[in-house]
Amino acid sequence: MTLCGFGISNHPVRRRMLPAAGWRAIARTLLQVLALACLIVSMGAFAQPTSPIAPASSGTAAECADAATSDTVNADVDQFRCLTAQEQAASLRTRIENHSLLSLTDDQILALMGAMKPEAFVEYAKSDMIADDAYEYTMFRQERISGRWPERPDHMVIRYQDSPRRVYAKWLPDGAHAGQEIVYDETADPNSIVGHLGGRLHVVSGKVALDGPFAHAQSRHSVRDLGLQFIARTVEHDARSFREEGLSEKPTRIELMNAHGTRLLAWTWTAPSGPPAHYARRVRLLFDLQHTWPCGEAAWDEQGGLLELIRFEDVEPRQWNESIFDRRNPEYGFR
Repeated sequence: MTLCGFGISNHPVRRRMLPAAGWRAIARTLLQVLALACLIVSMGAFAQPTSPIAPASSGTAAECADAATSDTVNADVDQFRCLTAQEQAASLRTRIENHSLLSLTDDQILALMGAMKPEAFVEYAKSDMIADDAYEYTMFRQERISGRWPERPDHMVIRYQDSPRRVYAKWLPDGAHAGQEIVYDETADPNSIVGHLGGRLHVVSGKVALDGPFAHAQSRHSVRDLGLQFIARTVEHDARSFREEGLSEKPTRIELMNAHGTRLLAWTWTAPSGPPAHYARRVRLLFDLQHTWPCGEAAWDEQGGLLELIRFEDVEPRQWNESIFDRRNPEYGFR
């Protein structure tokens, strides 16, 4: 028999060794000792710390344990794999800013991307890809409108502020629609843009509806979409759709490309369908490994036709004054 963890023999003690009274006294003493032992053990159990018991190892912890013992995975990738999604996104930004990502081989970069959690790609786009609220950049853009692909890309300089939303854009001489300008300020008029055409018609400036047919004659996008934050919001939107469809938000394909001697990291998402659930049937973001923001974006329709092709260059953070989004700025050509 076992009592409070102590074993008691089932073999009887021979009574002729002690008088009955002595035997009873010893028995009482033994029972008192056992009772005291039980009390001490019980008090010890209740005296243990009351903090919650650590949960069983999660899948991530098990994955990290496996990675730590792996002989085929780079130690740096092992550590990266064990980070949370938010930490991975921040780590990726740091690696780009200090140029350590650029120094890795293609295989090392792909191993790092393979260790990145699906939600980390979304976290990076949302929190680390575009750190500045206001900036200036140039953009080359070709976009299929009414089934027609333009022969020449637009080349534009964009001055942008995300909050509140303000945009100035000018079409440069070496691209299509040279000489056009538009300005938008949601604090002055949230529903209209001011603009003028290029060429001889640049002398005529006018106000048009933000989402009217004239504003969309050259683009499916609103002028409000001209900031790089639009890409981050698109990634977030599509990620929600992927999750609702029971799919991973991790890019379907991750690869490295070489364009004019520059290595580019490509994230490509292939969706089950296009709009409205997803921005497009297939979307690709390109990164030059030297800047946190994407250097390019492309989208294809459900038939595999190219919808748009965009290149971003010379992104510079700015602190804008009020004149930048004022049509009366003497630097601009509004009349």
